[in-house]
Amino acid sequence: MNEYSVLPPSIRFMQRGWHNVNHVLLLGGDGVVLVDTGGDEDGAVLLEMMEKEGVTAAALSLIVNTHSHWDHCGGNRTLKALSDAPLAASALSADWFAGQERRLTWLDYFAVPFEFIPADIIWQAGDEVQLGEWVWQVIAIPGHAPDAIALYQREQKLLISADALHLNDCGIINVAVHGWQALDAAATTIAHLQQLDIALALPGHGPLITDAAASLERVATLLAQFRTDPEKLVRHLVRRVFIATLLARQPVGRSALLEWMLALPWTTDYLPTTGYPDAAAQLHDLLATFIRQGVIVEEDGRLMCTVPK
Repeated sequence: MNEYSVLPPSIRFMQRGWHNVNHVLLLGGDGVVLVDTGGDEDGAVLLEMMEKEGVTAAALSLIVNTHSHWDHCGGNRTLKALSDAPLAASALSADWFAGQERRLTWLDYFAVPFEFIPADIIWQAGDEVQLGEWVWQVIAIPGHAPDAIALYQREQKLLISADALHLNDCGIINVAVHGWQALDAAATTIAHLQQLDIALALPGHGPLITDAAASLERVATLLAQFRTDPEKLVRHLVRRVFIATLLARQPVGRSALLEWMLALPWTTDYLPTTGYPDAAAQLHDLLATFIRQGVIVEEDGRLMCTVPK
């Protein structure tokens, strides 16, 4: 069974690797809608994937960003230039784009180059919008990102869940930037999504979710564990950010990678809280663990991740 056998034919779910964001194409209606544009450096790959679905950039009638993290909106400039399609986003995303907000969008936090593109259409939670052949409801899903939105199609029981819900997981909760209230927001989001009738969820990362109820329950449990064991939240974040940083720079020498990581705020904010004498000590230990697990390999003095990018 491929992913299209469980999706309506007018929906294309384009799954990327672990590091890259998934894309969704909604066909029919007045034109083609693209949900999330990915990173700017991978724009050529997205265009190739769209062409395999029979869609050119010029055919786009609307671009949607689920939230303002660079892996979801970094391709805005390229796609808008090729299509002249308007960009839709939440009101908070639009504010951050307009104000070129780098900290709350994590750009400075992870030293990511980025060109802000203003939103043309602003959506509020509760709005109902025609996308492709159906009307979708806009749902606020703060937690991973305060500005994030999901899209829910009631009749088809479909949820475009962005990073609020992955298969048995969720996007990292960055309490250093957004405060511990982000954990409360994430829990409220999951409780809200649990009230919906969802047959399929299309996440921002990872495969299609055919048992959304089970994944939502697992994430609810995970968030509760974060509350009682804050170090678990830190480990959840640090492991994923470590791999994401490597994937963005590989192949790279061990010293260069660790030097790069130590210059980023997340190492100062999170790594010392787990009992290590300093951030460098935990980074070395974490690297050794990943190598032992086969997640990272070292060849000719260069590190590579075995996780698909």
